[in-house]
Amino acid sequence: MIRNLFCAAALAAALPSFAAAQLTSQSIEEKNLISGKAKIEPDSGYIYVSGPFRQNALLLRLPDETTVAAYEKDWAEALAKVQKKYPAKLKSWEQRAAIARQTKAKNATIPEKPIEPTAENFAIGAIELRDPVSFGPQYVFAKSESPESYSYLTKVKPGRYAYYGPIFVAGGGAMAGFCYCMGTVAFEVKPGVITDTGNFFLVGPGLDPDFPPPSTPLAGSEAGLYRPQNLGSQHGPLRFGVPESLKAFPYAEADFRAYGKLDNFYGLSVGRMPPVPGVLAYDRDKIVDLKAGAAAAGSGGE
Repeated sequence: MIRNLFCAAALAAALPSFAAAQLTSQSIEEKNLISGKAKIEPDSGYIYVSGPFRQNALLLRLPDETTVAAYEKDWAEALAKVQKKYPAKLKSWEQRAAIARQTKAKNATIPEKPIEPTAENFAIGAIELRDPVSFGPQYVFAKSESPESYSYLTKVKPGRYAYYGPIFVAGGGAMAGFCYCMGTVAFEVKPGVITDTGNFFLVGPGLDPDFPPPSTPLAGSEAGLYRPQNLGSQHGPLRFGVPESLKAFPYAEADFRAYGKLDNFYGLSVGRMPPVPGVLAYDRDKIVDLKAGAAAAGSGGE
């Protein structure tokens, strides 16, 4: 049963297309893995997601040293290109400006002088968008009818990933949903290992105490207020575990950690991941890393 999550697909059709970076993920189906058409490769990472109905989400691979080096190289090359073109662009402006001055026409306006590109004012886009990963709601790894369940296996670059939110990404780049820009979680994906996130994205978070509970009617200025829902009461408890078809490969349960704020790169509605017991909490708008706090307390730190 697809339920309300498929509303995102309908909404995406009405949204503008965003200039998102090409997704770096690849969905794998169980039948292809069993037949040998798809393989678990030692240099790639894998994210496994499960739950009682279809899901969709966007993850951002957090920049590491390799990403930073590639980004700086691309930035330098792009800057050199625009700097090379600037003299001709400036000359063209000077000619058009001179003509505008000479004509002295009543409505003549001098065009705005182009800004010289420098290291201080030139940019090529956010480094966080170099390796976005999307999964769902289509291209499931496996599904069953009784009990109803859907799972996803996504091949990705190894690294650390932040859960950007329950966002639907259409084929043309259009998006629907909201970002967890004000607080979320991150987890590590190691090469050659299937990282099992279970049904965490659905039921891991609790209710957010700083938002009205679902039973509270909203009116007036609060009518459009983002109000996260806890699906654990309907679809809990939190479960991890891979199917038999994956147990022959290295796998590990995801170690979720609190992660700080992210920019609203795609112009979506802004929200935050509700608190996660033992992982993520909030002190007003400040993110609290509960695992780090517990580790510090256990070691005698303050």
